[in-house]
Amino acid sequence: MIKNNFWSPYIAGIGLGLTLLATFYIAGWGLGASSAFSLLAGVGVKEISPEYANTLKYFSQYLNVESPLMNWVLFEVAGLFLGALAGALLSGNFKFRFDKPEKMRSQTRLLTSFAGGTLIGFSSRLARGCTSGVALSGGAQLAISGWIFVIAMFISGFIVAALFRRLWS
Repeated sequence: MIKNNFWSPYIAGIGLGLTLLATFYIAGWGLGASSAFSLLAGVGVKEISPEYANTLKYFSQYLNVESPLMNWVLFEVAGLFLGALAGALLSGNFKFRFDKPEKMRSQTRLLTSFAGGTLIGFSSRLARGCTSGVALSGGAQLAISGWIFVIAMFISGFIVAALFRRLWS
C-alpha cells in the first residue's frame, strides 16, 4: 500500500471519498475547515469583548449555541492535523523545514506566505467555504458552484504562479 514512503494517490483518493461520504451520512454535510477558524475568531472576540461580538452578525452563527467549542469542525481540523502528523511520523517523512529558493530572503518568504495565507483565508470565508468545503463537498453534490470554483481556482492558480514564478527562480 505504501510505495517510497508515500501512499498511492488512488488509495488516498478512495479514502478521501469514503471520508467525505461518511461525513455526509454522519454529520449531515460534507468536509470543510475554514469555519473552524471563524469559530475560533468569534469565540476569541467574545472573550475579549462580549458586547462587541454580539453586534457582529457574521459571528452569531457560531456563537448562538450553548457550547461553540464543541463544534465538530474543530475536532475535524484537530484530527486532520494529528492524522497528518501521525502519517508523516510513521512514514519517516517528518522533518522541520523552511522551503524557499536559495536567492530568496527569509523575510520575503515569510511575508509572501503570510500574505497568501491571509488572502486565501479571507477569500474562503467570502466564498462561504474553503477548497474542501466548496470544491470537494460541493463537487460531490454536483453543485455548479463547486465546479465553477474548481475551474476558477485552477485558472487563477496558473495565472498567479506565472506572475510570482520569478520569486522562486
